[in-house]
Amino acid sequence: MREPLGLFIHNIFPQFTMDWSLVEPYLEKRSLKKGDFLLQEGDPCDFVGLTLHGCLRMFFLKDGKELTLFFCPEGFPLGDYQNLRLQRPAIFSCQAIEDSDVLMLNRQVLAVLENAPEGPQLMRRVVEFLAFRLRDRLLSLYRDTPEQRYLAMMEAEPDLLQRVPQHYIASYLGLEPESLSRLKRRVYERRLAEQSKP
Repeated sequence: MREPLGLFIHNIFPQFTMDWSLVEPYLEKRSLKKGDFLLQEGDPCDFVGLTLHGCLRMFFLKDGKELTLFFCPEGFPLGDYQNLRLQRPAIFSCQAIEDSDVLMLNRQVLAVLENAPEGPQLMRRVVEFLAFRLRDRLLSLYRDTPEQRYLAMMEAEPDLLQRVPQHYIASYLGLEPESLSRLKRRVYERRLAEQSKP
């Protein structure tokens, strides 16, 4: 199970090396059925994870409405890393939107990684990765229109548009489901018109 973790770490910090047998005993895989929760808002936050198979969504509630923050397909980290470190309850939920497997990284795993020779640099890279991802998401929410966010998703993550239910896509884009249907039709008609030009 350490290979997906090693690949994720290699992608953000190629120089990192350690004796992976030290972390192996603490690794755990959790299997979820579609609709199962890995974590719910208010739960004790004692792990982070890495999606091995399937896709999950991270969301929170505002005025009784679910707002999707991230989708986490294969190879993506998930969980509430900040509140894990601060030993506070989770502030959002994480739910499987497909049958999924998650590599669980508990406090023992993180302690082994931190105590590796290049552990402090690794943890800094992880925090930067999560912070930059959140920064990009927030900038998009404030700067871009829903249509711009949809077009960006079409370009960067087209497979998610096929895998994720439309009401979750709408929530991610900041739209009502019926508004997403109109937006998709508008984008489709515009592309069709551009293709038909001589």
